[in-house]
Amino acid sequence: MPIIKSAKKQLRQNKKRRARNQHFKELYAEARKAFEKAIKAGDAKLARSIFVNQKDKDWKTIKAGLQALIDKLAKKNIIHKNNASRKKAKFSKMLKALEVKS
Repeated sequence: MPIIKSAKKQLRQNKKRRARNQHFKELYAEARKAFEKAIKAGDAKLARSIFVNQKDKDWKTIKAGLQALIDKLAKKNIIHKNNASRKKAKFSKMLKALEVKS
């Protein structure tokens, strides 16, 4: 455990940041699993709705899509921007292949 006051503050900051990062990583993992499940089931419409932002009848965003979550992770420096770009390309390629097949 830290003894110096500044080290104690740094520990508090690290705990807050770790909790915030874990929250966003969990949101990403949940969306990714739902997307991959829809891809395996062959449901292109559901997969597209998970990949892009989901909207209600008034065109207000209900839930951020997988693509938006990946962008958010990159913006908050949780993952590297090239890693985010690679993930989005991979998922869009999976979606496009499913739509062509359908």
